[in-house]
Amino acid sequence: MTTPHAPATDPDAASATPPHVRRMIVLMLANLALSALFAGVILVFQEQLLDYRLAQLDLPAGADLAAARETMRSSVWSRALPVALVALGYLWVIHGLRTGQRKAYRQVVFISVAVLLGSGLTLVQPLPWWLRAVNVAKVLVALALLLLTSRPQVRGWFTATN
Repeated sequence: MTTPHAPATDPDAASATPPHVRRMIVLMLANLALSALFAGVILVFQEQLLDYRLAQLDLPAGADLAAARETMRSSVWSRALPVALVALGYLWVIHGLRTGQRKAYRQVVFISVAVLLGSGLTLVQPLPWWLRAVNVAKVLVALALLLLTSRPQVRGWFTATN
């Protein structure tokens, strides 16, 4: 009985990608998942969030609560919708990381700083504890990603591949 020869295959991208780059990709995907969770929770619990935020406002007597609620509703949607666009950008950056593009490395650093600033700013806004917990997790993931990108072997790999 003879066995057919298996055709030689090229190594897949995961085996060609160094471990530190794979960790960067995992952290980016974790950040994206946390962003999607944040947006999803905001949309699902939109009414409760609006009630919470209205209760935190110091509105004068006789203020139009319906108008304030509608203004806040648009801000809720403005937080949830960009997640889809960011997901496409992340996929593009991840592809660049796998191929060793220095530009993708710089984009990861920029994204990490932006996430730190954005999530840090939302920590000072009146949000329920469950949204704060997601933001704290995002800050921790962004810090881990920044620390990983600052390691000499990571910087060196992206410099050496150009």
